[in-house]
Amino acid sequence: MQSTNRRWQNHLRSKGAISFFLDRLQSHVFSTSWQHNNGVFTFPIDKRDEEDEFARAYFEMTDAFPYEFHIEVTSHCNLNCIMCARSAMSRPKGNMELSLFKRIVDEICQHQPHAYIHLYGIGEPLMDPGLFDKLEYIASAGLINVVLFTNGQLLHRDDNARRLAASGLASIGVDLDGMSPETYEKIRVGGTFEKARDGVLALREHLAASDSRTRLELAYQVYPGVNEQEIEAFAKWCASENLEYKLVNMHTWGGLRDNVNPSGVEGLEDMHFATRKGPCPMLWSGFFIAWDGRVTHCFQDADLRQPLGDLASGSIAELWQGPHRRLRREQIKGEFSGVCLGCSTCSNVSGPGFGSPLYGSQLLD
Repeated sequence: MQSTNRRWQNHLRSKGAISFFLDRLQSHVFSTSWQHNNGVFTFPIDKRDEEDEFARAYFEMTDAFPYEFHIEVTSHCNLNCIMCARSAMSRPKGNMELSLFKRIVDEICQHQPHAYIHLYGIGEPLMDPGLFDKLEYIASAGLINVVLFTNGQLLHRDDNARRLAASGLASIGVDLDGMSPETYEKIRVGGTFEKARDGVLALREHLAASDSRTRLELAYQVYPGVNEQEIEAFAKWCASENLEYKLVNMHTWGGLRDNVNPSGVEGLEDMHFATRKGPCPMLWSGFFIAWDGRVTHCFQDADLRQPLGDLASGSIAELWQGPHRRLRREQIKGEFSGVCLGCSTCSNVSGPGFGSPLYGSQLLD
C-alpha cells in the first residue's frame, strides 16, 4: 500500500502547492482555514496523525523548488508614500528586461506551473513601459496564479484600466489608505485621492464589462493616529460598492525604515523589533526577484542587503537549492542573521505543516 507520505508528495507535485491547499480546504479534509497572507494551516485533532506526514511531504517538495515569487517588474514609482522602503533604498532603479522576465517565467512553468506570482516589488508596475508585454507573455505561458498591485494613480491613463481587466490576472489589488483627500494624500504623497478612487471604480466597470474572473481587492494600510479614524468609512464605502478589501499592518522592511510610527503610539516600535525565535516560513515558499535579476530571500529585504544570487547568470533552482537552502538550514538551527534578526511580526509567521515536530528537520539529516 502506498504510504501516506508518498500520497501527499504525489498530490503536492501533481497539483502544485497552491492548488493543492485550496483543493484540500474545499474538500474539508483539514479543519479551520489556510490563508496565504497569514500562513495559517491547521489540522483537526482527529487528523493529527496525518500532519507529520503532510509536513514531511510539503518540506521535501518545497526544498526542491519554490512555489511563490515576488517579481519586481520595475522599481520606479510615481509616489513617495510615507511607509515605503524606496526613500531608504540605495540600490539602483530600473525596469526588468523582457528577456530576463521570459527566462524566469519559463523556468517557473517548467518546475512549478501552479506557482503564486506577485508582479510587483518596490515600485509601481504601471510605470514599467513593458508591463503589458510581460502580462501577455505570462498569460500565454499558462501561469494562472498571478497577482498585481497598483497605487491606482495611473489607472486612468493610456487605457490602463481596460488593459489590466483584459490581461487575465488572477487578482488586481489597489491601495486606498483613506476616505478623504486630506488623509489619503498625507500617506500617499504625490498622489490624489480622487484618482485612486475613480481608478478603482473604472477598473471594476471594465472587469464587469469583460465578464472577467479577475478578483479586485483594495488594501488599506493602517497608520494609528493618521488614518485609523477613516477605517469605518472605508469599510462602508467598500460594502456600498460591492468591493473586497483588507486591512494591512505596518512593518519596518527588515529594519530599513525606522519611522513606522509617525504618531508616536506607545509600544508600537517594540512590536516590530522583537527578536525572532523560530525559522521564517517564507524560506520554504519563495523569494524576491529584483528588476535586475538579483535575488533575496524575502520581500521585506527591499534594499537587497542580504542577496542570495543573480538570475541574470544563474537559475532559480540553483539559488533555491544552494544559498537559499543553506539559509533554511541555519534558521532551523536557530542561527539568524541580517534582516531576519529583528523580524518576528511579519504576516508570514506560520505555514503549512509548521505545527509538526518534523518542521524542516529532514534538512538536517
